Amino acid sequence: MNDHLAECLNASGLFDAGWYQRHYPDVALSGMSPWAHFRDYGFDWGRAPGPRFDPDAYLEANPDVARAGQNALAHYLLSGRAEQRMVSRADIWPESPLPEDLPEWFGTHPGSRPEGVQRILFVLSLQSGGTPQTNQDLMQALKGRAECLVLRCTGRELVLYLFWSGIYVPLERHALDVPISAFPHRSVEYDEVVSAWLSAYGISMVHIRHMAWQGLGVAAVANQQNVPVVLSFHDYYTVCPSVKLLDDQWRFCGGRCTASRGECSQELWASEQIPALKHEGIYTWQQQFAGMLARCDGFITTSQSARRLLSSVFPFLAERPFATIEHGRDFVHQVTLAECPALELATEAPPELRILVPGHLTRAKGAAVLHELANRPSLAHVRWHVLGTIDSTLDWSWPENVIVHGAYRRDEFQWHVASIRPHLGAVLSLWAETWCHTLTELWSTGVPVLGFDIGAVGERLRESGAGWAVQPLTAEALAATFETAVQPDSWQKAQKNVRHWQESGQRSIGQMAEDYWQFYQRIRAPRHV
Repeated sequence: MNDHLAECLNASGLFDAGWYQRHYPDVALSGMSPWAHFRDYGFDWGRAPGPRFDPDAYLEANPDVARAGQNALAHYLLSGRAEQRMVSRADIWPESPLPEDLPEWFGTHPGSRPEGVQRILFVLSLQSGGTPQTNQDLMQALKGRAECLVLRCTGRELVLYLFWSGIYVPLERHALDVPISAFPHRSVEYDEVVSAWLSAYGISMVHIRHMAWQGLGVAAVANQQNVPVVLSFHDYYTVCPSVKLLDDQWRFCGGRCTASRGECSQELWASEQIPALKHEGIYTWQQQFAGMLARCDGFITTSQSARRLLSSVFPFLAERPFATIEHGRDFVHQVTLAECPALELATEAPPELRILVPGHLTRAKGAAVLHELANRPSLAHVRWHVLGTIDSTLDWSWPENVIVHGAYRRDEFQWHVASIRPHLGAVLSLWAETWCHTLTELWSTGVPVLGFDIGAVGERLRESGAGWAVQPLTAEALAATFETAVQPDSWQKAQKNVRHWQESGQRSIGQMAEDYWQFYQRIRAPRHV
C-alpha cells in the first residue's frame, strides 16, 4: 500500500486495529503491529481492514470493479466513495456513534441487569435481508418494555451488542479457537462463552431469530439457566441448509428430497463443509436441529403455509406454543401510484405495459422466469422495471426491455415507484417464502401484484384479492395471467382490494411488537429436557 492510499484509509476510519488482529490470528504471530501488517501484507492479500468494509461484499455489489480485477479497498478509497458506490448489498449494522442516552449501567462491566428490567437476547448473525431489518423494527418498538441485546456469530467471532437508538453498541467480543462448522454445528467453547454472557448480563429471555453460523447449544445453555427460549422461523434453514428448499432443478421440494440425481445448492457455508445432502446428509442435518428445537419453549413464524410445512418435518412443533405473527411495517403514506392499463387498450397495437419487479433477483427469486418472459415476442410491449439488482453470476444477456434501476433504500421505495408509474407488480419467487416484504412494499404504493401461488405470497394474494396467484410456476402461466390482469374489470377489482388492504389489512410495527410481547408473556420457565 502506497503512502497516498494509507492516508486515505486513515482518513476514512475504516481500519480497526483490534478487529484486524482478532479476525486474522496470524497477525499476532507475526510480531508486527496490526497497522504495519495490513499495510505491508493484508492490503495486497485483499483482507478487510475492519468490520465496516468487506472487500468481497464490495466486489459483489460492484461487479465492474471485480471484472477489472481491481483491489476493492483501493477502488473504494480513490473513487468509490466519491461515486457514492454501495459498500455492500446491505447496510452493515452501525456500531457508532455512541448514543447520548445510553442506560446508566453502560460502561460498567459486565453491565448486570437493573432490577425490574427485562433483557431479551436476540440470536442473529445475518446483517442483510428482511430478517435483521424486521428484528430491528421489533427491538425499536420494544424500547421502554425491555432492553434488547443481540448475539452475532460469524462462525469464528462472537459479538454481544446492546441495541440502543438504532446503534449496535458492542459489549463483548470473543474469537473462537475453532470456528463453528455446518456439521455438527456445535462448539463447546461457544456454549461456555454464551453461558457466561447470559449469566453476567442477566438475560431474561432468548429469542433465536436465525441460526446461521451460531452454535446449536445456545438453547441448552439457556435451559441450564432457566431462561425461556423462543425461536422464529423466517425461512427453512432448520430443515435444510439450502434455506429455500429448491432442488437441483429449482423445484420446491417442501423438505422432502425429490427423485432427481443432482445435488442441491446452498449459499451460507463453504462448499467443503457441506456433504452430499440429497437422501444423505439432510437426515443428519434435520436430526441435529430437531435436538435444538426440542429445547425451545415456543415458536413463531409469519404464515400458516410455513407453519404447516415446518410441522410436517418436525411434528413435535404442533405440541408447543406456536404463533403466527405477520410482519408489521410503518409507511408515512399509503399511496396509489399504479396506472391503470385499461385506459390505454383502445389502440390496435399493444400499448406499453410497465411491470415492476422489486428486490435482488436470483434464480430462487425468479430471474430465469423474468429472462424467459422478457424474451417472449408476444410480450415485446412490456417494460420490466427491476427495482433492485440481478444476480451478477448469471451470465445471461438481457434484452433492452429489462430496465435495472439498482438497489434502493427502504425509505425511498415509494419515490422510485412514483418515477416508474407501473401498471402491475410481479413477485417471481419459486420457493414458499414465509412472508415477502416486497409484496408489502408494492401494495403500499397501490400496485396490484402477480405472483406465483406458493407459500406466503400465494396465501396473501388469495386472501386479499389484491392481485393474481399464478399456477403452475412457469413463465407461460404468468404470460397467460397478464392477459387477464390488464382487463379493465380484473385490474380495477384487484386495485380496489389493494386499497382495502391499505385501509384495514396492513399491520403496523407497533401491532406486531404487541403480538410478540404477548407471546413472550405466555412462555414460562423452560422445561427440563
